[in-house]
Amino acid sequence: MSDKSINSVVYDPPHAGQLAVDYVTAMQDTANIGLKSGLCDLDGILVPFRPGNLVTVIGYTSNMKSTFMDFLAMQALGQIDRDKNEFICKVTWEQSVEEDTLGWIASKGGLSITKMARGLLNENEWQTLRSAAVERQATPLWIMGHSQQEYQTRREARPMLTMRDVARGLEVIKNDTIEGEKLRPRMIVLDYLQRIRPDEKDGGATRREQMMTVVDHAKNLAIAYNAVVVLGVQAGRGVLQRDIKLPTLDDGQETSNIEQSSDVAFSCWYPIKSEPRGSTVFGKYEVDEHLFILGLLKQKLGPAPETYALYVDPEKRTIAHRTKA
Repeated sequence: MSDKSINSVVYDPPHAGQLAVDYVTAMQDTANIGLKSGLCDLDGILVPFRPGNLVTVIGYTSNMKSTFMDFLAMQALGQIDRDKNEFICKVTWEQSVEEDTLGWIASKGGLSITKMARGLLNENEWQTLRSAAVERQATPLWIMGHSQQEYQTRREARPMLTMRDVARGLEVIKNDTIEGEKLRPRMIVLDYLQRIRPDEKDGGATRREQMMTVVDHAKNLAIAYNAVVVLGVQAGRGVLQRDIKLPTLDDGQETSNIEQSSDVAFSCWYPIKSEPRGSTVFGKYEVDEHLFILGLLKQKLGPAPETYALYVDPEKRTIAHRTKA
């Protein structure tokens, strides 16, 4: 930085004190602007996600990481102000637009995603699908990624987006106006970190350094767009060697930056993937296809850690509290 610009990062005590008071005032004046998870027990201690927050979700492969992020996006869709042209954007490096949208329709319509994929729906289920598809067309959930059908037709490889590509895509969406008003992102879901292609300008001699830079980009994206960014992070295989396979902040593959940069961090464990059916975890929860363990690892301005046993329906992509026995 130049001698002149360095002044912009130096704050004297009176200025720092006033900024703190202004920050608390702004938090109070905008108390209802934060996005909630939709899980009442969790929301009882969770500080709502606010613009500029980076929320990370850590999980080993096939342990409901993407399902939980989709759940957060669905909950956010019910809280945004459509009159102010607010929208949710999901960026996917793995699933196609078709696959991702089928997951949304399954959740919204209460349909089995397996039956949809196999073309086994009865007439009533087809009607439900059509109705959900019409609702999806009117829902302000944008997707950035690839279409399996269109890319097969064009015989093109799916694009591996960088974070700079994501920012350019968001500018395209923002400029898609409604009645002359630009669109405003409230939540941006990035699924997931290790699939994001580092930009050639990101530098770093190692993969770890590049991933640390990508995490910085994710946090900067939240600040620049005044939105909540939800970042999926793949956990390493080391979690499988433990009795309790709920990842910690140290388990994120390729990066340690998530611990420093995240405002909120969750971890996901789907025990049926690693434990015998009918066994118990934490000494009391029976393992079946509906048991989902969620960890709240960190929140900067609230209590953590906490662990929750939740109900998941993987076919309908829904998550809810478990009914106590």
